[in-house]
Amino acid sequence: MRASGVRLLAVMLLASVSHLGQASDYFSSITGLEQLLHTEHTLMSDLNAQLAQTRTILKQLEKELAAIEVEHALAARGTENYLTNPINIYRLMKRLHNDWSQLESRAQQMSSQIHFNITQQHYELNFPSQEDVDGAALALVRLQSTYKLDVAQVAAGILNGIKYGTDMSWQDCFVLGQQLFEMEDYNNTKVWLRESMERLRRHQLGQQSSAAEPAIVNSMETVAKSLFQMGDFDTAYELSQRVLELDPSRIRNWHLGDKAAKPSSNQGDESDEDAAAQLQQTDAYKLTQEFEQYEKVCRGEVIASPAQQRPLRCRYTHGHHAYRVLAPLKLEEHHLDPLVVTFHDMLSTQKIAELRQMAVPHMKRSTVNQMRGSSHRMKSAFRVSKNAWLAYNTHPTMGRMLRDLHDATGLDMTFCEQLQVANYGVGGHYEPHWDFFRDTRHYPAEEGNRIATAIFYLSDVEQGGATAFPFLNFAVRPQLGNILFWYNLHRSLDMDFRTKHAGCPVLKGSKWIGNVWIHSATQTFARPCDVYRDNELSEDYQIIK
Repeated sequence: MRASGVRLLAVMLLASVSHLGQASDYFSSITGLEQLLHTEHTLMSDLNAQLAQTRTILKQLEKELAAIEVEHALAARGTENYLTNPINIYRLMKRLHNDWSQLESRAQQMSSQIHFNITQQHYELNFPSQEDVDGAALALVRLQSTYKLDVAQVAAGILNGIKYGTDMSWQDCFVLGQQLFEMEDYNNTKVWLRESMERLRRHQLGQQSSAAEPAIVNSMETVAKSLFQMGDFDTAYELSQRVLELDPSRIRNWHLGDKAAKPSSNQGDESDEDAAAQLQQTDAYKLTQEFEQYEKVCRGEVIASPAQQRPLRCRYTHGHHAYRVLAPLKLEEHHLDPLVVTFHDMLSTQKIAELRQMAVPHMKRSTVNQMRGSSHRMKSAFRVSKNAWLAYNTHPTMGRMLRDLHDATGLDMTFCEQLQVANYGVGGHYEPHWDFFRDTRHYPAEEGNRIATAIFYLSDVEQGGATAFPFLNFAVRPQLGNILFWYNLHRSLDMDFRTKHAGCPVLKGSKWIGNVWIHSATQTFARPCDVYRDNELSEDYQIIK
């Protein structure tokens, strides 16, 4: 009874907060989630205070009810003997005429004392939007797909064989399946609904009665009917059977009605059309061999061949500054052509803490170019993270980062984009992309294209979050204080399409990075051209397979 009441209260709370607040992109990174924990802590404290006020009345009511039960137990042992006692008769009359009316008033008073109105009392708190809830659902599905996770294990709080948290309830799994159904992700809808039904079956076996909230049963009934109309008879039948088990009085004619059609409008603006076009392109890309290869690299199923690994070394290097003869750099080679290397232990934990502290107040949802040839940027499921841009002259640490990069690579740092500090939360990712610009309108001609990328890893990541190079068959795991460096352009300054890379979804942990993009305009002597153009090697890689 009490557990059912708690679940009902949770449903009511969710319904009351669903319209609160604007989209804050809480799902896109770990930054800001502390505010949601604070919100829930405040709500718990408030509701506990409200309930504490009613406990005294409730205990008194229970005490008086127990006294009446004693009287009835006494009467049950001898009704005639009990009713022939004038004291008992008077007390029975008095209870029915006076006491029960007072008990009713006090019960009503107890319920009226609970003033728990989120909209009016907690307007200053932060609540996730529907976009956040949908984003969190998509993150779970993305992790499930990328890392081939078993749904039953995910629902049990197990990620890649490690149990991190508590199990999901059957209601949690059902609501997730319902969300995916509304987002038209029907394949994942099935597996989560079936997991929900399996958990419900085990739940019913573990208790004598199986009360369920009417709102949940209504949703189950609606989803079952929609699945039936779509032709998924097996899932619809299984779900409808569960509905009837929870409430046998619900007899429905499942073949009636049509799936609610989404209203079509010809009045959408251009940005909506562009967003739809980009979404369609993204969905099509996920069906390609290239995307499948990217996911395999993230899972560690594809690695560089022995022939590719044989010439690679881990070594000390003096870089391009005399000081490094005394303090050499630790270099790990991942690939030689194109050059991809890691410089180990380049940033101290203190400097990293300073960078993150400076970035947090300026963090915003990461964006991507809306369409090729357009300068407008938009949010996209293609890239789920938050970032902040920091000028190098705002803090000595950032100036030293550029100096260290120059020492390590020999490149001129005159034309660098501002430092981009990014945070990827659970499920946060960046699908395969190139760092160079394919359209010359995206960078000033006097600065040139992005010749090289340096990623400063500002955190470790427990699982997932690697930087994957699908065409080169390897991935680099984030390691606190390291710099991952590679060239985006050939020596001829043509685009090197082999450098397509991605940020694999973060399975467990929080991934912090600092991106430095170095431009080509002043690199003539640092990285001179060869006699012949060297771009032909990578031309085949610009075509998605």
